[in-house]
Amino acid sequence: MSAPEILERRFVRRGVKVIHEGETGNSAFLIQSGLVRVYVDHADRQIELARLGPGQIFGEMALVFDEKRSATVETLEECNFIVITRNVLEDKLRKSDPTIRAIVPMLMKRIIQTNNALLSRHADVKTLLDVVKNIYDIINASLPRTQQMTFQNAVLPKLDQFLSAVRAFEEKYTEK
Repeated sequence: MSAPEILERRFVRRGVKVIHEGETGNSAFLIQSGLVRVYVDHADRQIELARLGPGQIFGEMALVFDEKRSATVETLEECNFIVITRNVLEDKLRKSDPTIRAIVPMLMKRIIQTNNALLSRHADVKTLLDVVKNIYDIINASLPRTQQMTFQNAVLPKLDQFLSAVRAFEEKYTEK
């Protein structure tokens, strides 16, 4: 039995940019405590993509692809992170099932494509509906069959309500 792997821990004060859009990277960060803001600079303004807290990960695209960071991440509170390097992920993937080794890069590539599509074209209601449906389909397809029905039953009714509300907004406020 091999010794357990010890991952790097990092404490970061409030207001620090942990990663910067456009830089290269080879690590991701698992949030143990605290809150971060993920945003991109686009058309002379910051577009917030997410706020992430304990148990969530950011910077994960750098673990799979040799592309520039797609967003900036800034701490909103003091944070404790576990640093996950590309080498650690590759080692874990090598030890995993071949199906998992195939699915992980494909899912990450689709997420990048979706993010780029949203930022590169005019975001409208149809784009929002398409992206939401695509994300739902990706998550559902990535789950084991035994969990898909539970996911569908838990998420689909609320997703349908959201999509109906968006369509109603579009009908009421969109010029024809």
